[in-house]
Amino acid sequence: MDLKNIYIFEWLSDEELSYFDTIAKKQSFKKWDFIISEWDKSNDNAYIIESGFVEVFHKGEKLATINEWDIFWEIALIVNEPRASSVIAWDDLKLLAFNRNDFVMLYKKSGNFEQIRNKIFQRIKKSFYWIKE
Repeated sequence: MDLKNIYIFEWLSDEELSYFDTIAKKQSFKKWDFIISEWDKSNDNAYIIESGFVEVFHKGEKLATINEWDIFWEIALIVNEPRASSVIAWDDLKLLAFNRNDFVMLYKKSGNFEQIRNKIFQRIKKSFYWIKE
């Protein structure tokens, strides 16, 4: 999969995407593992699913299913708030995790930080109506 197909990477050059490959950390989870628990303090990470899928819950209600080569918790890249939902591995899972500091440095270097920040807010507000700027 080409990372440029994931919306937060569309403005990055091939060189910047290569750098991202060096900062992203591979993580594995087993089916039913909690990746994130609701109201946990943010660990400043966002995640891309390489294989498997997750379910997102808020107050016990299923909100979404997130599949391979999609991103979740990108809001952690721009705000430092407790996690608003739980994310559970619904299958054995392989993730790429990356943190706010690395992401901000990468995007500020590219000159596109404000554009991607605004795009992240728009996506999150569409998906999770209780999040405010």
